[in-house]
Amino acid sequence: MEAVKAAKCVGIPHQPSGDVLRLLEAFRDMVNHCISVGLERGITSRFRLTREVYHRLMEYGYHSWYVLSAIEVATAILKNYRKAKRRNCRVKAPRARRLMAKIGNQAVKVVDGMLRIPLKPRRYLYIQLYKRTKSLLEEYRVCSVTLTSKAVYVVFSRTVKVKDPEGWIAVDVNEDNVTAVSSDGEVKVFDLSRLRETGYGYFERRRSLQRRYHKDRRVLKKALSKLSENYRNKVSTMLHQVSKRIVEWCRERSYGLIHEDLKGLRKTVNAKSKRFNKFNGKVQLISERSKKLRRRLNNWWFRKFIKQIEYKALWEGVKTIESRYTRGSSSTCPICRSKLIKYPNGLVECEKHGLMNRHVVACINILRWEPVVQARPLLKCSREASPYEAPLEAYEDKAWSRRGEVASPRMQHSGCNRLSHHPSPADATEPN
Repeated sequence: MEAVKAAKCVGIPHQPSGDVLRLLEAFRDMVNHCISVGLERGITSRFRLTREVYHRLMEYGYHSWYVLSAIEVATAILKNYRKAKRRNCRVKAPRARRLMAKIGNQAVKVVDGMLRIPLKPRRYLYIQLYKRTKSLLEEYRVCSVTLTSKAVYVVFSRTVKVKDPEGWIAVDVNEDNVTAVSSDGEVKVFDLSRLRETGYGYFERRRSLQRRYHKDRRVLKKALSKLSENYRNKVSTMLHQVSKRIVEWCRERSYGLIHEDLKGLRKTVNAKSKRFNKFNGKVQLISERSKKLRRRLNNWWFRKFIKQIEYKALWEGVKTIESRYTRGSSSTCPICRSKLIKYPNGLVECEKHGLMNRHVVACINILRWEPVVQARPLLKCSREASPYEAPLEAYEDKAWSRRGEVASPRMQHSGCNRLSHHPSPADATEPN
């Protein structure tokens, strides 16, 4: 058991005044000045950068905490720039563009149910707190506050003890669902096919707006900004609901969480190679994947979902592991380890053990290949409906009789729109 620091953030919407907007613009100028000085003089440490620019930034007339926070933000940007430059020498020089301002917890205080944020010496901004936000700030320690043109984000933290899990749950993230399998054999499939359909719909609406307002860039920018905000809110809401259910499942059973390592996925999708271009007769870098596939996978929300699961699990004291044993997990039979034949609609087939669900197979293989997992899962399946749809009744046995099979009593489907089959628990042993 180890004690670690876990952090969460709560957003409070507000309408910024003229003083707040001037503060945000000044903070952005401070950060850009620190970046230019750091690049010009080759400064890498925050302490040295503070000595170089502190007195110059104090001339803006704002609270000294904003000066120190601007130096901190600029140091982080410079660090990321040096890291990116080691990978690719053609990286552009960084520059802060968004309107934001950050301040530490020493200058923030809750007064009469309102959050008091200093703007200048003896001048304050008051933000009305909601009931839930007020209770969180009273219970936990405030770390920092970030001001934007639309909301105030308050970061708070607590110390949690991460316990040794009694079992494990493997999570497989897909485009239209999230599949989770526990080490005792329980399977839950969360249907997120609506997110994929929503992505297609919003793409068509964006293209329609671009055709309609291509002559008025001001109106087009405003319309696209509102459309993108609605899409992000819809995606975040559904992902938060699913990630909360999975973490609660882990907490109730005292299980740990194992998820895939999907780093480098978009780099692989967007990879280019030198080939002959038949349209201009030149040899140049051309994408290896089609435009439709790149658009679909670049719009995938897997990284946001994994981050949500990680910080929520840490807040509840659930141990998480990023598995490296994922190569071939969905194409290898978990019983005989033979190569599986892929079919549409997420089905795979083993020559000895029949049809299986590809996503469930991936989770089972992750559990079997991960060294920390001791017990091997039995095979049973249940499916949870999407947060926006009502659960449907179970499929009738005649769907199975078409293939000459009998539905297992351990398999429970609710809201399932595709056929899947798993070996019986008696078969879930290694062959002799």
